[in-house]
Amino acid sequence: MFQIEIRLVMSEEVIIRKYKNTDYVQLCEVHDEARMQELIVGNAVELYAPLEEAIYKEELFSETIYIAEVNSHVVGFIAFRKNELGYIYVLKEYQGKGIGGKLLDTAIPYLKRPAFLEVFPTNIRAKGLYSSRGFVEETKEKMILK
Repeated sequence: MFQIEIRLVMSEEVIIRKYKNTDYVQLCEVHDEARMQELIVGNAVELYAPLEEAIYKEELFSETIYIAEVNSHVVGFIAFRKNELGYIYVLKEYQGKGIGGKLLDTAIPYLKRPAFLEVFPTNIRAKGLYSSRGFVEETKEKMILK
C-alpha cells in the first residue's frame, strides 16, 4: 500500500513570535482585512470597524498576542487569555499554508482547560482548523478544547 504525502511549501520562512508595539500598524492591516473576510462569511458585514475604531481594541491588546511574520512582514496573529482564544487572523494570500495552525499550536499550551472560542456557524474553514487541533463544537457558535 502506498501513502502519498502532499505539502504546501512556502519559499519564505514563517516566524512566530510575541507581539511588539512596533508591529501595531501591520497588525491593524491584518486585522482589518481578515475581520472583513470573517464578517462576509458570517453574513455580518454591518459589524465591521477598522481596529483603530473597534470597541474591542483595548480588550485585544490586554490579551497575549503572537504574530506570524514572513520576510519581516506581519501576515497573521493570534490573541488569547486564560481559557479563551479571542482572535486568530491571517492575511488572505497566506491562508491555507499552515500559518493558522502554527499560531494555534503556539497558543494552545498556554490555554487553561476547558478552553473555548467563538466562531460564526458558517465559517466552515475555521471550524476545520480548530477541529484539527482538538476543539469540538459545544454549540453552533462555540467550540471547546478539553
